[in-house]
Amino acid sequence: MTIVRRSLILGLLLVGCLTATALAHVPVTTGGSFPTFDEALWMTDIDVSQVAYVELSDEVPALWLAFDADAGTRLDLSLGIPVLDRLADYRPNLAVLGPGLPAIDLPFEIPPDVGGVPFESARLGEPRFFREPFTGTDSWILLDEAVNLPEDGTYYVVAWPSGSDADKLWVAIGLRERFSLRDVLALPTIIRDVRAFHEVNRRPSGIATTGKLLFLSLVAGLIAWLAS
Repeated sequence: MTIVRRSLILGLLLVGCLTATALAHVPVTTGGSFPTFDEALWMTDIDVSQVAYVELSDEVPALWLAFDADAGTRLDLSLGIPVLDRLADYRPNLAVLGPGLPAIDLPFEIPPDVGGVPFESARLGEPRFFREPFTGTDSWILLDEAVNLPEDGTYYVVAWPSGSDADKLWVAIGLRERFSLRDVLALPTIIRDVRAFHEVNRRPSGIATTGKLLFLSLVAGLIAWLAS
């Protein structure tokens, strides 16, 4: 590959990734099922911004994430829900579980020999409205928290509804933005799935959004051609 082609690829990747940062978090799942700690969604690079979108139900009573961490690691996390009329009073809970954390009692089975830090969003005041401009979706952010993990080992994040009001929620971890070529190429699918999760039926913001998708498609096509 010539130096010119390498330079063009790097430039296009930079432009594509700068455009992708409008998404704030890279989705790791949209609608998956991770209902128990032994079926948890395994996470890596927990400092990188990532989000899991899940619809809870009787069959999927909770969202579980799992990851390994070293002592002293800081875990940044957020809990949110789509802006929908039926969810105006929906206040799910979240907990971080793992070695060295205080004893905790939750209304479902948890891994052995772990403690935890619970967060009840209903007690944390009014949610914060968040507009994600690239996908054209709105969320209520119920909590933004950081937990220092005291020991080496496997940790878990679990989110579940209060009472029997199971519905949609999302959990995000990490703050560092990092977008791969795969993420850029997947943006049209990501946008479609995220909008469906938020039940956005209106068209995206017209020409602007169409232009963004066409631009990203052009970037992806040029990268593929230059790399061939």
